[in-house]
Amino acid sequence: MERSVYFDGWHKGNFCQHPSLPMRSLHMLDDLERLGATMLVWAGLGGGSISLPFLHHEAFGPVDPRQGMYGYMNDSDFIRECNKRGIKLFSIVFEVQGWEFPAVIDRLTGKIKYINKLAEGHEEQGWYGLREFSQDKYPDAFPTSLKDYYPGGIINSEGEVVGDLFEEAAARKLDGSPVHAQWVEVKNHRQICYQTCRNNPVWRDYLKKIISLMVDAGVPGIQLDEAELPLTAIGSGGCFCKDCMKQFTAWLVERRARGLLGAAWDGIDVASFNYQDHLLANQHTFPQGAPFIRDYWEFQVRAVKKYFGELADHARAYGREKHQREVLVSGNFFNLMPCYFPIVPKVDVIITEMEHTQFRQPYFYRYCEGFAQGRDVVVAENPYGGIVPDLVRMLDEGRGHDLYRIFLLEAAMYGCNMSVPYGGWMGNTIRDAFWPPLHLSAQVQGFLKRNERLYPKGSRGDACVLYSYLSYYWRETATGAGGANAMQQFTNLADITSSGWDGDKRRTPFWEVLKALTDSQVIFDVCMMPDGELREDDFTLAQIQDYPLVILPDCDQLTSRQQDILLRFAQGGGKVLAHGRLAEGSDLVSRLEATGRLTRTQDADHFEVAMARFAAGMRQLMKPLRSVKVSDPRLGVHRFTSKEATSIHLMNYDYDAAADQVRPSLNVQLTCRARGRVQVHSLEGQDLGFRTEQTDEGLRVTLERVPVYAVVEIRHPE
Repeated sequence: MERSVYFDGWHKGNFCQHPSLPMRSLHMLDDLERLGATMLVWAGLGGGSISLPFLHHEAFGPVDPRQGMYGYMNDSDFIRECNKRGIKLFSIVFEVQGWEFPAVIDRLTGKIKYINKLAEGHEEQGWYGLREFSQDKYPDAFPTSLKDYYPGGIINSEGEVVGDLFEEAAARKLDGSPVHAQWVEVKNHRQICYQTCRNNPVWRDYLKKIISLMVDAGVPGIQLDEAELPLTAIGSGGCFCKDCMKQFTAWLVERRARGLLGAAWDGIDVASFNYQDHLLANQHTFPQGAPFIRDYWEFQVRAVKKYFGELADHARAYGREKHQREVLVSGNFFNLMPCYFPIVPKVDVIITEMEHTQFRQPYFYRYCEGFAQGRDVVVAENPYGGIVPDLVRMLDEGRGHDLYRIFLLEAAMYGCNMSVPYGGWMGNTIRDAFWPPLHLSAQVQGFLKRNERLYPKGSRGDACVLYSYLSYYWRETATGAGGANAMQQFTNLADITSSGWDGDKRRTPFWEVLKALTDSQVIFDVCMMPDGELREDDFTLAQIQDYPLVILPDCDQLTSRQQDILLRFAQGGGKVLAHGRLAEGSDLVSRLEATGRLTRTQDADHFEVAMARFAAGMRQLMKPLRSVKVSDPRLGVHRFTSKEATSIHLMNYDYDAAADQVRPSLNVQLTCRARGRVQVHSLEGQDLGFRTEQTDEGLRVTLERVPVYAVVEIRHPE
């Protein structure tokens, strides 16, 4: 498991100003070593969204002696120092951001005198960003300029010379106006950030130049932020740039030739169709109520897959050809919505900036682990719609230490890694950065480093939940459901042990089932079943044959291959629990019933009714299958098993707000189907008294107390 650090390094008490990250220094390296860091995300070289010369300066520019006195260095020097220590720095490509900043240019030297805040309102204020770079307006601002990157000028898809890259690359609304990246524009300041469109070959080529500079600077890994662009723009009314419109038309022509367009397209000459013109002529709004929105989304998801893959391939090929080394690739997969699944094969590690960071969300982490399909999962907190602002305030006041421990450890115990915030992003309205107490972070990271054996890969749960991409791809997209819905529950720090959940807001049976399983302390895995188009249907019997039970939450669509595999699983003795619909229009249900291995539970209009039905059927099936039973139902439970040992992880969520600490759970009985010598580990190293006895059900371990976190390790006999 990686031990990652969310390495923005934004300044405490100040706004987090994209895209150029603060300078790195030697003391940061000392902190990273103390944290046992193996990987840094959002970690450097972000300034390419301002200009390529600005990025070159970040990477290789000279450091003012006054800064050097205190150990500050340029990014390439910092990367070299990280590489010496075995720390993988992933540089950040802010690929959906295009920037313009207030600037004052020295009239004599042509260099930047002031930029951003100091330039705002200055009597000589001008601008510096993508526009000025593409116009070569200030060729002496940095050692490199436009001619070093585009000796023949920038040419767009119309064959025209681009005189303004800022406007050329912008994602466009239906009325043609640019889409702003409002989440990064700091309020009440003059800088401007447009969302950009990766479908535009000009911007794609520019991104490749950013990536090449990063690889030249020595980075081991590239992180593509906003990996889903230009889908990013749809919620803001885009994208209707010329390249999106041309490519959508070409896609429609290809779909019609294959007989894949619906009846709504009958009578329409798709070869001359322009989606923007059609919507404007018929006075439609977008995206709400827009005709053909499903087709447009389908086109854009395929564009995301194509062009993300193109950039990932470029990073790897450039590293091999220019520097004779392998370059790792990842992206910000945000909340792991369905649009990201097609690009999973192109990355080495999954990075998720979860939409809402809450406590007690094991269902999300189990989904992440399954979604990653064997890759490491690195999680970064998000300041919006969750507990982070409150937690930051509590930590600043010397409170919330147990809550912070839960925040970091829960991801690890369920198979992922929560990045340690190191000047983490706090959005564009909060004037602060997330700097938790270093000793708390080091305590958790030190435990993870010393006890890596307790988190082995490849461990198998007691049941496997199958995610049908065919069934949920559009359902989650259209309703805005998914992990975000599952995360709505614990918005108050004092209520993290609450069982309430307003599941009826956005009904998604898959997430409801995951939530019910974790509430019942079921140890489960998630397995993804692709659709056969956006992802090759490579689902196999080998993926599920060792599970005693597979669970299908309202999988109304399955490929014929998947149906055959499930039938073979049942014929081989495996149990199948189907909640709601199953492969409608097929005879799979009757074929499974003939095996005697199928149990069905019915969905309902309301969440509580649906989950009561599911829980009744699930608990009956799980009784003989549970490998671990715990007497305290409030504890989070997960199991890892390796050849050498079985490790039972316990998370205590019983937070006492008045005492500002987690109440220990007393006299907890844990029964596990395993044999061996028992050792109990706690985060703080305190002695947790316990006794053991062998029973008919398995090895019973009685713990005198369970603090915030404990691991019962059972070493198998040799």
